[in-house]
Order: sequence, then C-alpha cells, then structure tokens
Amino acid sequence: MTRLLDDGEVSIALSFQPAEASGLIASGKLPDTVRTFVLENGTIGNTNFVAIPFNAKAREGAMVLADFLMSPEAQAHKQDPKVWGSFTVLDVNALPVAAKAAFDALDLGVATLSPGELGATQLEPHPTWVAALEAEWAKRYASGK
Repeated sequence: MTRLLDDGEVSIALSFQPAEASGLIASGKLPDTVRTFVLENGTIGNTNFVAIPFNAKAREGAMVLADFLMSPEAQAHKQDPKVWGSFTVLDVNALPVAAKAAFDALDLGVATLSPGELGATQLEPHPTWVAALEAEWAKRYASGK
C-alpha cells in the first residue's frame, strides 16, 4: 500500500505504527505531504508481546532480554521513527526525569501525531468475530466487482 500511496494510485494506506509515515518520508518512500490521522472515535491499538515458552532452555536469559525490551532506553529507541516508530507501552510521565527526557527529545517526524493527538485506543475485535469479518470482506471485495 505504501508504494501505491507513493505512486498516487490510492489516497490512504493503513499502518499499525503511528510514526511509520514519518519514517517512510525520511527514507524517501513517501512524499512529505503525507500525514497520519485517526478516526473520530479513535483507532484500534495493540502492542507487541514477548512470550517465554514454558519449556524454554534459557528461561533466565529470556527474562533478562524481556526486561531489557521494557527498559526506557529500549522503548525510546524503538519509538524513534528512524528505527521502528512504535510508541512505547510505558507511562512516560511516570519515568525518572532522565528517561522521560529521552522520549521528549525524539523527533517523531512531520507526519506523526503526538500520543495525546492519537485519541482513544479501541480494543481489537474479539477473535470470535474473525469468521464473520472474513466472510463479509470476501462478499464485498473478493468477488472482483
């Protein structure tokens, strides 16, 4: 969809990352006129998860990695649009001053809305909706009409 948007073949593209457009603009993959927006009632939001299998051979090492991934340093690095652009799961206002400063110093890019501007996060549809959503999608869009 990014290429179609860049080529002007579509007027909108979807992303799970609020800063993705800024990263794509910075890398020359989208024009600098692209902007992120959210729907009036907010958008679906989710986060990434790290799971440690019950039978992991290096459970302690995996826990150290999981702890690092939750650190303010790793979360700020991940939020940088030049790296990934995925917003933190941490409460930035509850962080120590130095850690909060790392987030405040991030240049989120020309197309990125602030966390406050993103509005309410709506829950993803319950998994029991999948079959009905897929059937309706196929009925509307897969027929080639």
